[in-house]
Amino acid sequence: MNASTAVGARHLLTGWDAEQMHVITADSDARLIVEAGPGTGKTAVACARLAYLISEEDIEPSKILMISFTRAAAAEIRARLHSYVGEASYAIHNATIDSHAWAVRSGHDPKARLTGSYDDNIERVIALLMSDEDVADEYSQIEHVVIDEAQDIVGRRAELIEAMIRQLPTDCGLTIFADEAQAIYGFSKRNSKRGNHLNHGSLLERVRAKKLGHFSGLPLRQVHRTSSPQLRTIYSDLRTELMKSEYQVLELRDWVANAIERLSAGDFEKFINKHPADSPQDLLVLFRNRADVLDFSQDQSDAHGLRLSEYDAGLPAWLSLCFSHYLEAFISEKKFRELWSSKVGGHVGALDESRAAWLSLLKLAGRHDGVVDMLQLRRRLAGARPPIEVARSEFGLEGFTLSTIHASKGREADVVILMMPEARKLRSVEGVVEEARVLFVGATRARKELYVAPSKSLWSEKLGSGRVYCSNRNSREQQVSVEIGRNGDVEPRGLIGIAEFKSADALAAQDLLAAASNSVTAYQLQTQPEGESRYDIFSSEAGTSVGIMSACFSSDIREIASNSSSMTYKIPDRIENVKAQGCSSIVLAPEDSKNKALHEPWASSGFLLTPRIVAFPFYKTDRS
Repeated sequence: MNASTAVGARHLLTGWDAEQMHVITADSDARLIVEAGPGTGKTAVACARLAYLISEEDIEPSKILMISFTRAAAAEIRARLHSYVGEASYAIHNATIDSHAWAVRSGHDPKARLTGSYDDNIERVIALLMSDEDVADEYSQIEHVVIDEAQDIVGRRAELIEAMIRQLPTDCGLTIFADEAQAIYGFSKRNSKRGNHLNHGSLLERVRAKKLGHFSGLPLRQVHRTSSPQLRTIYSDLRTELMKSEYQVLELRDWVANAIERLSAGDFEKFINKHPADSPQDLLVLFRNRADVLDFSQDQSDAHGLRLSEYDAGLPAWLSLCFSHYLEAFISEKKFRELWSSKVGGHVGALDESRAAWLSLLKLAGRHDGVVDMLQLRRRLAGARPPIEVARSEFGLEGFTLSTIHASKGREADVVILMMPEARKLRSVEGVVEEARVLFVGATRARKELYVAPSKSLWSEKLGSGRVYCSNRNSREQQVSVEIGRNGDVEPRGLIGIAEFKSADALAAQDLLAAASNSVTAYQLQTQPEGESRYDIFSSEAGTSVGIMSACFSSDIREIASNSSSMTYKIPDRIENVKAQGCSSIVLAPEDSKNKALHEPWASSGFLLTPRIVAFPFYKTDRS
């Protein structure tokens, strides 16, 4: 590490409270479990600890492993680490559990495939950890590991981390961050259909049970996120009360809900009075369920972002805007800036954005001579889990953000509106406790203002594919609101396929998407005139189709029509008001067999635009 970076890192050892400094400056081989409540600076402390280890303890960045719970958290940590230690941050292996597992498997298992579930992938990696000498040798080189959100690492993922820790050398340090008050995944996982292994507890519980050796406990208690006395009470005092056991547990959820309402800045009317013109840019609106987020989003005409835990990270539109017609093997920074200027735009701030974009490309596929290898870039971007350097876990456009409470973990905002769900009848103690914790997590996303609005959750159903929908049926008709925009709803062939489009039509469709890449667009889905049960994505404004929905989507629509024990309904000929929040990119690897079915230049470039559909439109059909 160069001297200037080390000096910069030492400079960061100021401005911390005493508890934070204890964590940051602990010995490199220490094994710590850090109890960090919301707003106590956990992410900043984790990054400062790594900066300290690199600059003061001479730990090689390449021998550090940082495990994050979500892709959004991993991206935030990546950016913060870069601000702390500069280019040394690129050598730190920073990943989610699933992406780290895939990196291990793809590097050591010749049968590794991009298909299969995350759980199946993790099971295979656990087997490799226990049997493969090369994998064991890699772990023997690691000098420090940081793990976040240990209370929510459960089931197979907890088993994987446990197996990983057992492979680490005895002098490898471990810093594990956790907060039991924010444990909101355990109950649902314990009720999974998978095996009894899920009953062995979260990673936090395993560490506390001393299954993984001795860990020293350190707390982070001082709240730094907010200066509001009411919010501080929620962050600290409510957390303390939530951790106590003397309450009648079946009343805990209601007690927490009442406390949050009492300490909030008011209801939705108070929010409107405080912000009568435009909503604050840094506004986060939180819901209990995905269907509620989608339903609220469907009614919004303003641009906004969405954060949904079951949606994979997307690739930004600028990749395809710049590269869909670029067929050279390499690209220089000068050429990239020219493409950015002509394709993405020259608005204020674009220079900094293009510089950041270029650095991310260099990180992924840069050569020693300072150019980017386009084939290697395509291979990196085309994986099942796109790299955090460019992937966007929070999709949509600028403006306020809608999110489920679960997906909001690690996120904070100046203003939060918590759409307080009505109390549900819960049959177990675990369910009541977890519901109380969910409300606590939602309330502690706020930095300055917290508003609480009552919300009646939609009664939704879920197909085997994971698609949610709401349905009212009678003897004459079926009324449906359905989730559109899931992974696989739009495929490359449905955008630029040779069998699906003429070349000129594919080009015109991609041009339309490029023009709408940064705006909210409402499409219509129309059944194709040839009588096939596939849906065109039709732009009323342009009077043409920009794509075709996948066969999997059509299959789900048919399943909804027949998903009644006594009645079957017609599938809709048209679904209106299917909203897209701009566009994202699809990237195909050079070896992908899908390329053969696509028009040029996309078959050769590997980059194409797709509408970033996220919709919950309503339709009704008659009984068949």
